[in-house]
Amino acid sequence: MTGEWITVLVNWLPFLLMIVVFLLLARWQGMRSRGPSGRSLIELYERQVAETRKLNASLERIAAALESRGNRAS
Repeated sequence: MTGEWITVLVNWLPFLLMIVVFLLLARWQGMRSRGPSGRSLIELYERQVAETRKLNASLERIAAALESRGNRAS
């Protein structure tokens, strides 16, 4: 009976070792994906998208104001 458990353990050991190595590498890569400020790259991209949307809204308001100003002058 004990011999069977040792055989099962020896057979599963490489698989379990691969899982542990994968998890350690995934955690290491997760830490590397953070920028110098400690934020993740996804958070930085989301912030950049929000800033771009705000800039686009401002530019659209400026364009609308210039267009209405041009229509009044004619």
